[in-house]
Amino acid sequence: MEIERTIAEPGLSDEAAVRKILQGEKNAYEVIMRRYNQRLFRIARTYIRDEDEIEDVVQEAYIKAYEQIHCFEFRSRFSTWLIRILINEALARAKRQKRFTPLPPEGQAEAVRALIPNEDTPMERLMTAELKEILEKAVDDLPEKYRLVYMMREIEGMSVAETSESLAITQTNVKVRCNRAKEMLRDTISGFYQSGEVFQFNLVRCDRIVKRVLERMSAL
Repeated sequence: MEIERTIAEPGLSDEAAVRKILQGEKNAYEVIMRRYNQRLFRIARTYIRDEDEIEDVVQEAYIKAYEQIHCFEFRSRFSTWLIRILINEALARAKRQKRFTPLPPEGQAEAVRALIPNEDTPMERLMTAELKEILEKAVDDLPEKYRLVYMMREIEGMSVAETSESLAITQTNVKVRCNRAKEMLRDTISGFYQSGEVFQFNLVRCDRIVKRVLERMSAL
C-alpha cells in the first residue's frame, strides 16, 4: 500500500507523531523526517564527507528508527533517540570505510560572530561564497569529538542537555568541548560567520531523502 505523501499536521509534536505512527498512520513519519533532516545530515557530516553517502546514512537511520519505533519508551526526547541511531549508523559506515577514527567510548552564538558580506554585487556574492567555503573547511578540520559537539550546539542550536543526552557525555564535557572548538576556530578564522549560512541544507535534498524513505517504508 502506497503511503500518502501529504504532510499531516506539521505542527504535531514528536511524541504525538510517534503515537500516530504506532497506530498505523505511516504518513505521520514525514513530519518527523522534515523536522530533523537538516540536523541529521549535519551530524552525519561530522563522520562522512561524501554527500551522497551522508544521504544514505540518514535514510538508513530513518528506516532503522521506523523499524524500532515500538521500542521508543517516551522517557527521553524522540530527537535524542533518533540522533543516537543516526550516530551509530554513521560510525558504522565510517568504520567500514576506515575514513575516520570513531569517537572514544564516552562519546559513542558565538564561536565567531556573524558578519557575512551583503550580497549586493557579484563581488560581494563571490566573497560570501568564498567565506562560507573557508568556514566549512575550518569546522571540518576540527578534531572529531569537538566538531560533533560544535555542530550540534552552535550550528544546529541544540541545548547543552540535549547534546549531553544524545552523546552520553556530561553537560560539563559538552561545554568544555564546545568552548575548545570555539578557541580552535578563533585561531583559524580571522573573519566572522553566521551559523545558518554554514552547511546549508536545501529543499531538494530534503525532498529526496523523504521520498526514498517513504518508498522503503511502504514495503515494510
